[in-house]
Amino acid sequence: MTTRDPQQQQMIREAMKAIAERKPGRTKLVYDKTKRTIVAVAEGTQAPRALNITADDADMFAVVTLSSQWMRDRWSDIQHGALAVTLSKWDGGDALTQADLGVQPSCDRETGTILLEGQAKEPAAGSIEIVLARGTGPADAATFVAPDGSGYRASCWREADGGREAIDVSFVDVQPELATRRSGILETNILRDRTVLLVGLGTGGAHVAIELAKCGVGHLILIDRDRLSAGNVVRHPGGISQVGRYKVNVLRDLILEKNPEADVSIHPVAVDYNNEDAIRALVARADVVVCGTDNRPSKLLVNKLCVEAGVTAIYGGAFRRAYGGQVLRVRPKQSPCHQCFISAMPAEATDVEVSTESDADAIAYSDRPVAVEPGLSLDVLPIANLVAKLALLELLAGEASSLNILQKDFDAPWYLWLNRPEPGTQYASLPPLSESSDEMTIHRWYGVYLEREPECSVCGDFLAALASHYGVDLASMDDLPAPPRKDS
Repeated sequence: MTTRDPQQQQMIREAMKAIAERKPGRTKLVYDKTKRTIVAVAEGTQAPRALNITADDADMFAVVTLSSQWMRDRWSDIQHGALAVTLSKWDGGDALTQADLGVQPSCDRETGTILLEGQAKEPAAGSIEIVLARGTGPADAATFVAPDGSGYRASCWREADGGREAIDVSFVDVQPELATRRSGILETNILRDRTVLLVGLGTGGAHVAIELAKCGVGHLILIDRDRLSAGNVVRHPGGISQVGRYKVNVLRDLILEKNPEADVSIHPVAVDYNNEDAIRALVARADVVVCGTDNRPSKLLVNKLCVEAGVTAIYGGAFRRAYGGQVLRVRPKQSPCHQCFISAMPAEATDVEVSTESDADAIAYSDRPVAVEPGLSLDVLPIANLVAKLALLELLAGEASSLNILQKDFDAPWYLWLNRPEPGTQYASLPPLSESSDEMTIHRWYGVYLEREPECSVCGDFLAALASHYGVDLASMDDLPAPPRKDS
């Protein structure tokens, strides 16, 4: 039930748009029984039979989406001649998006031409023609505002099957629209200048990176040596089409799809003492460090560097098979560091999810292999969400932010979360969630207060405590030699 008449198509398009927007229109749709097609007729014209078209029925046209800023940057080119554009083709041509609008375009493309009304179209200029007519109709998504403030309404046609079909056009100002959605809660001007270093981009770390990007954090530094495997995509934000890529590259693209103006620095290196100096330099650039690695040596290295630099670090991790998890926030010299946490909570520090072969090998004994037993993504995400929330609060601390009301709710250094009463653990006998109002149970966050270890080898006065234990007067001793590097 279609027509090849361009004038009729335009009238149908306008009528359908009025129906979809629930606005009165100048035309109505009727069914021509002789031609067996839908036609549009002007109001007051006799018609054989009107159709009952709903708002959902009216959304029948494909749509082209273009960047308003891209158009403004090339406005002089449009004024002096037709401008070519490459479009990502989605869903069989139902959606056509400017190919360089994001960093992950479709592999299926169409080409088109943008020109002012009255300009001549170049031969072989593509199957899409977008014509800008000055000052016609009310301003809406199809209206482009030129640098001089003039409004131009776009009409779009696609050549198909020997005829022409109408397509809707939508102009978007990407970054302002994203900022508007965040502005009610988040102070985007503050976050735009903040830097977060993310160490480890497994399921949890990747989710934290994307959430912080969506909040508007302007600078993100990513460290992970691993590549995305087919098994990862069960939980990881990266998809099967990304398999084989370094996780830092996958996350960079996912971040830029959410926050195109973000500055993303990638480092596909191991977090070990061989790279200590390089990682130290990255820590020095960060306002907050998020550590989502699965092995203790990497966490202790990050802990040491962050305490030395005075940078807050947030450690998130799931317990085995993700039956629960924990988040530790370390404010250097103010709260317990990760070494203090290991001393105070050795069982919890040891109970970690092993989700990759490399992590299993890193903690395995020669005679006792460690099984790779990752949990469900939906069990990891609550932990990642709290890590992201705590990182956000650190970035906004001391600023006039509406979110700072949460600072008193999240003042503990350690947080515990349980997804289920896992058999064989100390939490196996927890009461059902529905039957408990004042007992510890699943699916609730618990903040736990810990004291710093005064004799901690990282954040405490270890040498003074050692000297006191052995009755040694440090003041009477010569300067101690620097400890050897751990990689020497």
